[in-house]
Amino acid sequence: MFLHISVMAACARLFGITVRSISYGVGPTLLTRGKVHLKLLPLAGNLVLKDTREETLYDDDPGLDAYNFQPLWKQVLLPLSGVTVLLALSLGIAGAQGWDSFSAAFGQIFAGALAPLSTAQALLDAGEAYARAHACPLVFAVFSLKLCAFNLLPFGGLNGGQALLAIARGGKPFVAWEETAAKWLLLPGLAILLAWAAAFGLHAWQAMSLQAGLALGRKPACTRQFTLLAGMSCPSWRSIN
Repeated sequence: MFLHISVMAACARLFGITVRSISYGVGPTLLTRGKVHLKLLPLAGNLVLKDTREETLYDDDPGLDAYNFQPLWKQVLLPLSGVTVLLALSLGIAGAQGWDSFSAAFGQIFAGALAPLSTAQALLDAGEAYARAHACPLVFAVFSLKLCAFNLLPFGGLNGGQALLAIARGGKPFVAWEETAAKWLLLPGLAILLAWAAAFGLHAWQAMSLQAGLALGRKPACTRQFTLLAGMSCPSWRSIN
């Protein structure tokens, strides 16, 4: 997250685009230093740029340092810059197997979202087992590759969706249909996010139930009751965000 947001902020400054604020994490603000805000939960972040679609400029301001007044290639490259650097770093750590993990992530994201009580649980079990069996750098790389795949999905609020809208605008600073399109593109991304949030919540609850049972000295109950009932037989993931 820190690397992702920082690279986009550096890219914006390199392109001559005014940065309004940089936020690391979500939730209540813990620390503010200039334009940088450190939030309570290190789960995401956002970069707010000068954009004439979001703010009114003074009459003597031509807006040349606004994001939506940049050439098309800059409008596309900027939202993809952070995820590209993170992807390159993660592939460098993971090696050849990183490509397989990255390619598989797209299908896993959709499959898990469609079946949060079964497929998602199996994927989370597999991820947990992988984390226990491998060193931290490799675990970080694989987790980052999954996040990169999610961010590249062509949905609103994600880097892939932001780049897609920039291409659809054709380099124009504003088009009448964009706001409506952006709202519709938010829906599938939000649905996927909520489904995985439910999957993570269930997985955490099952893990805590198992630990509580072990702490009390009881024989562990089946902590995969819901996934078994769902049919799983065996375990085999307008600001620039």
